[in-house]
Amino acid sequence: MQKIFLDRLALYNFKNYEEAELNFSSPVVCFLGNNGSGKTNLLDAIYYLSFTKSFFNPADTQNITSGHDQGSITGEFKRGDMPELVSCGIRKNHRKVMKRNFKEYEKLAEHIGLLPAVIVTPYDIELIWEGSEERRRFIDTTISQYSKTYLDQLLQYNHVLAQRNNLLKSFAMRGGFSADVLEPWDYQLADKAQFIHTQRELFLKEFIPTFTEIYEIISSGKEQPQLVYESELNTRNMMDMLAASQEKDRILERTTCGIHKDDLDFQLNGFSLKKYASQGQQKSFLFALKLAQYALLRNHTGTSPILMLDDLFDKVDEQRVHQILLWLKENNVGQVFITDTHTERIPAILQRMHMPHEVWHVDGGKAIKNSEEMVHK
Repeated sequence: MQKIFLDRLALYNFKNYEEAELNFSSPVVCFLGNNGSGKTNLLDAIYYLSFTKSFFNPADTQNITSGHDQGSITGEFKRGDMPELVSCGIRKNHRKVMKRNFKEYEKLAEHIGLLPAVIVTPYDIELIWEGSEERRRFIDTTISQYSKTYLDQLLQYNHVLAQRNNLLKSFAMRGGFSADVLEPWDYQLADKAQFIHTQRELFLKEFIPTFTEIYEIISSGKEQPQLVYESELNTRNMMDMLAASQEKDRILERTTCGIHKDDLDFQLNGFSLKKYASQGQQKSFLFALKLAQYALLRNHTGTSPILMLDDLFDKVDEQRVHQILLWLKENNVGQVFITDTHTERIPAILQRMHMPHEVWHVDGGKAIKNSEEMVHK
């Protein structure tokens, strides 16, 4: 099992960092400082180098430091024993440039999966509270990191879906409708939908037992979580669905059925997680989702992804944090980046657990490494 390890991170005009260079030497890296100091921005820079975009702000130019026209992120990684130099350049009124070992990517999608990563943040609550798109994105982000075919089919499905919707709108504008003209798009959509649905089923068949086991560890067996995959394709054929919804699609000028409507139902002890679970239970559920995501990525890629835990203590008590860190230790995970507002809390726990780590104090876009870091060899 090879591990991804980030040796060096260099930032230039990225968010609140005008210029910064951080060199890492430990498997666990702690970024400690007050809210707004720039801890999360460091995690987002690492996320950028894995996914070619920000986790928090999809508008690239808005991630450039205020008052500047361009910025960049550079990371020196090791995948096992292989060095990887990855950089992302952002410039106003220009397209984003991603490079691997100085060679520019023709398509950003080619980079996905090279440096698998998982991030846990307080914003993950959107997985519970927002619409089904967030939960589909969670599934798609996971599978796409280990299956280029899935990512390609998903991109093609979204393209065909957009074309079909445009055709429905054009029918409405012209005041006419042709089922014969629509039919070729239906066949394309159905073909890709079936593949995507099958892959999502296979993913969840493997994912759910892992997720359940991890949640029970975090909660010390106090609660029983459930995940239910909701998809129209569970019981119906896509072409039959498109035929049945044709009149509805014509009226609404969009495709009203398909895998772009899939969802996950989150439950705890048989009740809706959103309606009945406490904030701590919801956060534990999210941690279990992300750690299960980590486990599956490792199994499928043969590589331990980088793991980022933003504001680890947010709505989680120390007992559950200890269980999470214990899972990381026992499962021999790769490099982990942790943020916290309390300067002593996480280092003290890691010290007691004999987990090698280093500490960075972050303030106002500056990150300084603690010269007296608590590291057990």
